[in-house]
Amino acid sequence: MIDPISGSSTEKYTHGYHESVVSAHAVRRASEAAAFVLPQLESPMRILDFGCGPGTITIDLADHVSPNGSVVGIDSSDQVINQARKLSAEKGISNVKFEANSIYDTGYDTSSFDAAYAHQVLQHLSEPVRALEESKRVLKPGGICAVREVDWGAAAVFPPSDRLSKFFEVYNRVAERNGGDAFAGRRLKGWFEEAGFTDLKTTTSTWTFAEETGLKWWGEQWADRILSSDIATRAIEYGIATESDLAEISQGWLDWVKADGAFFAFMQVEVVAMKP
Repeated sequence: MIDPISGSSTEKYTHGYHESVVSAHAVRRASEAAAFVLPQLESPMRILDFGCGPGTITIDLADHVSPNGSVVGIDSSDQVINQARKLSAEKGISNVKFEANSIYDTGYDTSSFDAAYAHQVLQHLSEPVRALEESKRVLKPGGICAVREVDWGAAAVFPPSDRLSKFFEVYNRVAERNGGDAFAGRRLKGWFEEAGFTDLKTTTSTWTFAEETGLKWWGEQWADRILSSDIATRAIEYGIATESDLAEISQGWLDWVKADGAFFAFMQVEVVAMKP
């Protein structure tokens, strides 16, 4: 079976494409997810968004570089590519194209893009440097690659909870078993260097959930995802957790949402680099 993002039969996308995952990804916007690079993106640039998911960020990027710029969004999942195409048609965005493709071997011409972008993609790949090398190949000399990755090891949660501690353990072990890296953020700079990029600029930002609406959205989606997404399926398959364990974790998220002083934050690492 071909797994999401990479298009490789050996890759396993940790989250999968359950509705609980796709709906969460669909709220993402370039104004937040690509804020670290937006000032460097302008018309008439041609941009590659690899691992684009349901396409909300991609469409925003296309709007940002209009009228003469364009964006190609790729993902190996036909499901989310079709969803992205439908959304772009509904919005009347004509300078964006979505294709099912592999970041390891896109087939695009060398030096055919001005910029490449990815949000929360490399952490799921067994060969992140290879993916960056392919993005570098398709960039024009002087083109930029911008990537943002979370670091699950830089998370702060309050109040302390044994069930949420178990969540982190399960998530990290599933990601590692899949060949990914839940601590990708701290390794992102090194991956870019290994891929041969230059002029690296590394920044960080945070996702913070402290207000009622944010807490409810964050906690309830993970209460669902730990039961219904591929994380659950593979945790059980790998013998990392039982259905009972996952049910306890799910309830832990729901209880956390209602806890006094509830707070969650974690670090995002962003790198913008240039093809020599």
